[in-house]
Amino acid sequence: MTRATGPDHDAGTTALSPMLWTECEPARLARDQDEVLAFAPLLEFQSPADDGLTHGGWIGVLPRWPFERPRPEALDELLGNQELRVLVVYSAAHPMVPPTIYSIDPEPSIWEQTQSAWHVAPGGSLCLLQSDGGWQPEASLTELLAKASGWRIEYALMKAGVIDAMSVNGIVSDPSHDHLIDRAIQRVAETPDPDEVGGADVSP
Repeated sequence: MTRATGPDHDAGTTALSPMLWTECEPARLARDQDEVLAFAPLLEFQSPADDGLTHGGWIGVLPRWPFERPRPEALDELLGNQELRVLVVYSAAHPMVPPTIYSIDPEPSIWEQTQSAWHVAPGGSLCLLQSDGGWQPEASLTELLAKASGWRIEYALMKAGVIDAMSVNGIVSDPSHDHLIDRAIQRVAETPDPDEVGGADVSP
């Protein structure tokens, strides 16, 4: 779908530009903005006029544990001071097609982007939906954002070597990895410091 932007007198034709979903779906835009700001106040809306985001999106920090179950005590120790900073990119077909979410910080390595176990696609977008029918147009964007928050936790568990593949449904709805957060911290605590080991007195 296109919209006219006015006549191009030099060419003698009418210049056309893409019709934006934000203009076609103003009610959905308002809904997204209300729901996202309530879910993740540190995300900032990027209008379609912003450079690099033709159809708009969001950028900022997601909450660490937006789930309706007890927060593991060791979560903050596992994640440290590194929050999950994401870029959410709308497509022209929103809401029929789900937005694409990128982890800006931490940024998955090129190698991780080539391994399905990390749930990251080549190019750095997060694989948050494990089936073609995993997204419904009426669904809230916050469902994807919650999955991204869960991805951040499983990413830390992968880095800690506690799991060797992320869960199919994600920690957002699968509590089977919750107890591993404490285990990851225990594992780090039990790992000897190589400097201390190397400097130990081994004289008879």
